[in-house]
Amino acid sequence: MLNRNSNVTRLIRGGIPRQPTTRRGRPFRAPLRRKATGAQPPWAPHGYVVSETPHEYRYALQLASAAAGASYMLGLRARSAVPSSVHRAADAYARANTERPLLTRAVTTAVLAAIGDLLAQSVASAPRAEASSAGPSSSSGGGGCDLRRTAVMAGWGGVCAGPFNHFWYNWLERAVVLRNPMHAVGLKIALDHVAYAPVLVGFFAWTDLFQGRAATPHDALRQAVCSEHLAPTLRANVVAWTAVHALTFTVVPPPYHVLWVSVNSVFWSAYCSSVSEGGSI
Repeated sequence: MLNRNSNVTRLIRGGIPRQPTTRRGRPFRAPLRRKATGAQPPWAPHGYVVSETPHEYRYALQLASAAAGASYMLGLRARSAVPSSVHRAADAYARANTERPLLTRAVTTAVLAAIGDLLAQSVASAPRAEASSAGPSSSSGGGGCDLRRTAVMAGWGGVCAGPFNHFWYNWLERAVVLRNPMHAVGLKIALDHVAYAPVLVGFFAWTDLFQGRAATPHDALRQAVCSEHLAPTLRANVVAWTAVHALTFTVVPPPYHVLWVSVNSVFWSAYCSSVSEGGSI
């Protein structure tokens, strides 16, 4: 009587076992494995032999681990060198930017626009201060800070520029999605330049209206469209913001686009404020 576990019984019941083949019908041959020379790592499955890592790869991994550790330690030292008040302020801003993004970005843009205007006034008043110190006959007057002009710039940043940036960059991040990231960045920059042309018209109308150079909003808008400073400002906008937005849409996280743009707008606000007053920086 045949044993149920014998090879003959297996052949009778199951037939001749088929040899594993590849897609082309060739016999499948398992790859040869190197013999283990030491203890296998704990994550290796039972019966699986892990080959040795070449020396050059091992050294490269060690160097990468050392570099990562050094970077981590330098980051900790840099963080400890910054005062704790700065950390608390940054954490508070990040929390407010998450919980109340529109209000936070509007206030941020207003404050930075006011700083930009103060910067423009300080730069413009430096030659007058030197001229007035040369002699009383060469004094042109008008020293000090124009708080009304600063308030107009802050109002523009808080009422118009900040909310517009909030909705605009959120929409731009959702709407422009392309397979090629560089094409997406170029399209976002082009759309930003197109969208900011009417924004600059609104800026000149805003300053003319609240600085008393126009009686009605209609007159202010007409003066802004026909202003001789509009075309040079649009060209300067393309030149200045192309490089800034190349970083905006590649490096800066989307929740901080408005903050990044507002920080760079300090110098842009100084330029626009000076141009709206009939000067240049």
